[in-house]
Amino acid sequence: MNLLIFVFTGFLLFFLFRLLARISKIIVQKKVIRKGVFALLPLLELVLWVAYAFWGVTIFFGRHLYFDLIIGVMVVVLLLAIAWFVFRDFMAGVLLKAEKSLEPGQTIKTSFASGIIKRMGSRFMELQNEEGELVRIPYGRLSNELFILPPDDEDNLPHHLEIPLPDEASPEQSRDKVKKLIMSMPWIVGPTPEIKLSRSAEGNYTLRVVFYTHIRSQAVQVEEKVRQALSSN
Repeated sequence: MNLLIFVFTGFLLFFLFRLLARISKIIVQKKVIRKGVFALLPLLELVLWVAYAFWGVTIFFGRHLYFDLIIGVMVVVLLLAIAWFVFRDFMAGVLLKAEKSLEPGQTIKTSFASGIIKRMGSRFMELQNEEGELVRIPYGRLSNELFILPPDDEDNLPHHLEIPLPDEASPEQSRDKVKKLIMSMPWIVGPTPEIKLSRSAEGNYTLRVVFYTHIRSQAVQVEEKVRQALSSN
């Protein structure tokens, strides 16, 4: 009888979270709330499955001579699994940064993703691919991956930046604002930055900037400050 209850509870738990996921997609309309719900559901499901496993052990081995030992082993295995999940990407990131000397603004290529490094967090790296999409890659995925790195003299190449301007923004004022901002930055080196406006057939303007910096990470800082300045128009 205990076996039937245990199995039935497992099926019920499984289908409950599948149902909650479907209901959340229908009921929750706000993107921010929906994102929080879908982040919380897997964590809640994991907690309940762990509780389910301990409950099953209590049912079947509650009166066993080595019950306390079994529970202790399960706790140790659970803690080791959590530690491995939390720290594997962190440790892989430390080793990767030390061995590869990676930094934001650098271009890398792997077998499954390529692009410009936008951010190097504690557990993952963010790449911006050719389509402008951000790709978040855990360091653990990159630890045994073959990298293709650009040559060391790439810092001497120009950095290109293209920013579509909103319809309400004045193209000339935006260009002058960016020019004044860039020329005041300490990271900019010669030649003189090129700042041009281009207009599409639909009448939309794009600001095209070509500039030089000492190192790649400085180019990322320049881009961030330019985008912030244009967004504040």
